[in-house]
Amino acid sequence: MQDEEDSSCLEIRKSKIAGYGVFAKKNIKKGTLIIILKGEICSSEEISRRIKNKVERPADPLQIDASTYLDLNETSRTFNHSCNPNAFIRGKNELVALRDIKKDEEITYDYSTTADEDEEEVKNEHGIWYFACSCGSKNCRHIIKQFKNLPPKLKNFYLKNKFAPDFILNKYKK
Repeated sequence: MQDEEDSSCLEIRKSKIAGYGVFAKKNIKKGTLIIILKGEICSSEEISRRIKNKVERPADPLQIDASTYLDLNETSRTFNHSCNPNAFIRGKNELVALRDIKKDEEITYDYSTTADEDEEEVKNEHGIWYFACSCGSKNCRHIIKQFKNLPPKLKNFYLKNKFAPDFILNKYKK
């Protein structure tokens, strides 16, 4: 497993999923650290305020613990969601290859693995954290919700393989 990120292997370009996405400029091996996602550390209250004021979109911030978020910088927020991801978040904000990623493949992760707060805390214009999915994968869930709302089999897969941030793994420890 590679310990250092190499952002020179990444390229932002038009995505079939949504707007722009991040693509691999070379093959990336399973378990490789792709990039450390960066941004401003904010409370859930501040993120809610930014979403309410339309300064932030509901899918953009990254939850890094029970009530703390990263308001992601432009590159970090450009990674799209997929219900069939090829990457996952490890630790707080390390994006790691879940499987081998081929050159020119879009790098995606399952946003549901990074959100697990009380519905009253972080809301979108509909009152709770969720959004429509347009990933196009065969197993698309169509609506992306928090980790607690994942189908049990998928939730167990992510937990068993540790394909989720530390705060999720710790919260759902058996």
